[in-house]
Amino acid sequence: MPTSQDPERRQSRRSRFTSIMRIREGEHMHDCKIIDLSLRGFRARCPSGWQPESGAHFAVEWRVADIIKLELQADVIRVKNGVIGCQWQAHDAESAAYLQRLIEISRLRKNMRERKLEALKAEK
Repeated sequence: MPTSQDPERRQSRRSRFTSIMRIREGEHMHDCKIIDLSLRGFRARCPSGWQPESGAHFAVEWRVADIIKLELQADVIRVKNGVIGCQWQAHDAESAAYLQRLIEISRLRKNMRERKLEALKAEK
């Protein structure tokens, strides 16, 4: 059973992604490489020369295979060695539904993923 001392307190299953997420901090945009994400949050590698502080709040823009553009809000929960752990903030129902579908698609075999992404693209 996890305790408050445990470094790993995740309650949501995470999915790996190879993608870039744009983070807006004030007037500046930073391209961060997604490590993994879940319905509750994400981990990403920050670009060299930039690392937000724990507790920072920012807007996130994520384009998936030129199919979907999600715009969400997140808070930084953890910062370590150029990797940030963030928690999604309240987001609209459509973004939440796309996020859930993308996570489900990421767990499929490669050929099935491609078909599902194409079907998702056709819906847009």
